[in-house]
Amino acid sequence: MIICHNEDMKKNFLVRAFFGVTIVALGGVLLLRNLEIIKFDNWSVFWGTVWAAGLVLAGLVTIVSSRKLLTRAWGLLLMAAGVSIGLNAYGVIDVSIWKLFWPVVLIAVGLMMVFSIGSGGRKRAEKLAADGRENEKIAIFYGEESRVRGDYDGGSLTAVFGGVDLDLRQAKIKDGTVIDVFTFCGGINISLPDDVIVENEVRGVLGGSDDKTVPKPSAKKTIYLKGECVLGGLEIK
Repeated sequence: MIICHNEDMKKNFLVRAFFGVTIVALGGVLLLRNLEIIKFDNWSVFWGTVWAAGLVLAGLVTIVSSRKLLTRAWGLLLMAAGVSIGLNAYGVIDVSIWKLFWPVVLIAVGLMMVFSIGSGGRKRAEKLAADGRENEKIAIFYGEESRVRGDYDGGSLTAVFGGVDLDLRQAKIKDGTVIDVFTFCGGINISLPDDVIVENEVRGVLGGSDDKTVPKPSAKKTIYLKGECVLGGLEIK
């Protein structure tokens, strides 16, 4: 279990590190240009590179972080979109991305609906969560839901242009449990039982968190929430 947590934290750290470095690089380039230290006018290439790198990394993280075939297919789609945007920005191909975007999205949504029918994916996910074997949730450009009914001793939640919904109301939460959260243009919802006390230490950067929990007077167990919400939100209820 400790090894699993360490791997989860490493993946979460990689996602944060990438978006942090990207934001710093973007701000640095804009600052240097505004100070006329550098001259840069080809914004189509600049933004194309940013989006291409972001989508390719998002796809890689999605593929590495999930064992589900459908989720990995979504990761490949993100990578393909990133490569296409990059090639288009540098003039290697001449294709209007927006003409391809919505048809591809519709195809992807349709495939997700088809493969989810009778697949038992939701039941398998709930069984894994009940056994305490799936404590990491990463949602990039899609939504992720999880309901835990067994022991729970912490994990990590990441939402980038997507959402994560974690239901712990029927879980047996260990005292001192730590949940590490990170949102970037996304949202995370955590539902807790009334026998735990929340210590919310999540930092907001153009975003924030909202703790709506009302623990009963006899509550003794404490759960700690740590991390950052960047242009996103965290709701605890």
